[in-house]
Amino acid sequence: MRATLGAVLLLTAHVASAAPARWHFSFGKWRLSVFFEREEGKGDATRLLVLTPTGRSVFLSSQDPSGRDSTESIQRLPSGETFTRRLVLSSFEEIPSCSSVRPPDACVIFIGANGSFGAPISAFAGSTAPPLREKAAALVSPGLRDALFGLAPLLPAVAEFGSYSKGFLGLVWPERFSASQKLVRGERKPGCDFDATFGFPCSDEEKTREARRFAEPAR
Repeated sequence: MRATLGAVLLLTAHVASAAPARWHFSFGKWRLSVFFEREEGKGDATRLLVLTPTGRSVFLSSQDPSGRDSTESIQRLPSGETFTRRLVLSSFEEIPSCSSVRPPDACVIFIGANGSFGAPISAFAGSTAPPLREKAAALVSPGLRDALFGLAPLLPAVAEFGSYSKGFLGLVWPERFSASQKLVRGERKPGCDFDATFGFPCSDEEKTREARRFAEPAR
């Protein structure tokens, strides 16, 4: 897949604000919508709506205020099947799936249609990795697995996919998700109609801002 199918998404100008923000980008046959929100006391949340020639997906990412507990999920539409990875860096003793993990290691938890399990993240390296990868891969259906493989070329090109590549899908399928990031730029486009097709319509205020931003210049 050519690099033109990615985007550079710069959120740094917005993260200090609690107000939600949306961005929409077009790459020809690919489209991407980004929704970012920071809520005091709860942390950050990012939603990515992705349209490709092979289907639609919803990526959700959340991180607690400490930055020590984060969750990423990928949902395939219209089936709704979801693959989730939660990474807890500390204070995971009360999480049943992490009972075998001992600090200072981190606990990684995978959840899919066929079950869930947790393990030390260090176990995904060396001789202990192959059986864990097989166990994680077995949590998803062949259909979702193939859809994820189809997204692999896009992930290195978009900054907001960084937490889904090597630290999530790359733990399970390193041969598919090991490419280094090579960020490129997409074309900013209106996107409220696009978001609505996923069930996430813009507010009236967002629609007004979008109409103002993309209004034809007066002649």
